[in-house]
Amino acid sequence: MGKAANVRNALGYQWTPSEKGEGGAPDLGLVRRENRSAHSPRRCSNGTHLCHKLYLSQIMRLTIAVFVFLILGITSCIYAERSNSTADTSDAVTRKLFIDPSSTSIALGKASLIVSPLTHRNGNYVGDYQLKVRPYFFKSEKGTLVLAASDDSVRKLQAGTAIDFTGKAVTRKDGKIHVVLGKATSSSGDRGSVTFSIITENGKIVFNTSYHFETKPKH
Repeated sequence: MGKAANVRNALGYQWTPSEKGEGGAPDLGLVRRENRSAHSPRRCSNGTHLCHKLYLSQIMRLTIAVFVFLILGITSCIYAERSNSTADTSDAVTRKLFIDPSSTSIALGKASLIVSPLTHRNGNYVGDYQLKVRPYFFKSEKGTLVLAASDDSVRKLQAGTAIDFTGKAVTRKDGKIHVVLGKATSSSGDRGSVTFSIITENGKIVFNTSYHFETKPKH
C-alpha cells in the first residue's frame, strides 16, 4: 500500500472518501487532484472582472482615438476650405483691375474716359483717369480715381453677383471732387461689364464699358 500511495501521489491523484473506509476499492477511488486555488469562485470572479476592465479600457482608448482622428479630419477640412476661400479672395483683390476705354455722347459733343490699371489699397481700387471732352477741350481733366471695393464685394463679383459701388474722381489741377456711381456685372470669374456715372457741374456723364482682372500668375 505504501508504494501504491507514493505512485498515486506522484501521478497527481488523491484518495476519495470511499477509499479511506474499510473494504473500499482503491483503484475505483482515484480522482484527479484539482488545483482549487486556481479554479476557486473568488479567483475566477476576480479574473473575469479584471478582463472586463481591460476590455473596456481598450474600447475607450479606441473610441478616443477615433474621435480625435475625426476631429482632426474635420478641423483640417474646415481649415483647408477657409484657406482656399481666403486665398481666392486675396488673389482677386491683389490682382490689378483693368477698365476698357469708353466714350459717350453729350450735348453737341463727345466725352471719352480712359482709366489706368487700378490697384487695390485699403478697401479701394485706386488709379488715374483721364476725361476728354470734345469739342469742349477746356472741360477735359485728369486726376485720381478711387472706387470703394471691400473684400466681400470683390468676392461677390468673382462669384457672379452684380455689385453697386461708389467712388470719387479728384482732379489733379484744382482738387475738385466728382462723385462716381457705378455697377459691375460679372460675365465670368475675371471679367464683365461696368457702368460709370460721373457727376459733374454740367450734369451726369454715363460710360458703359467692360472690365477684367489681371491674368492669374502661373504656379
